[in-house]
Amino acid sequence: MMQEDHAYHSERALRELHLGLTSSSVAAARAHLQLSSLHMKKVCDAAGPAGRRRPLFIID
Repeated sequence: MMQEDHAYHSERALRELHLGLTSSSVAAARAHLQLSSLHMKKVCDAAGPAGRRRPLFIID
């Protein structure tokens, strides 16, 4: 189950990042980038203690 969660959130983080970077609307870009950040946070949280040191681009 954890592996499926990791794969799902990793894929969604990358997809939302791509959508955010290619969006023509600033509001839409911001929303996609925030979603990407949330999914990346899930990936880091699922990694356990090793994932506690999150990259700087994750928004709290």
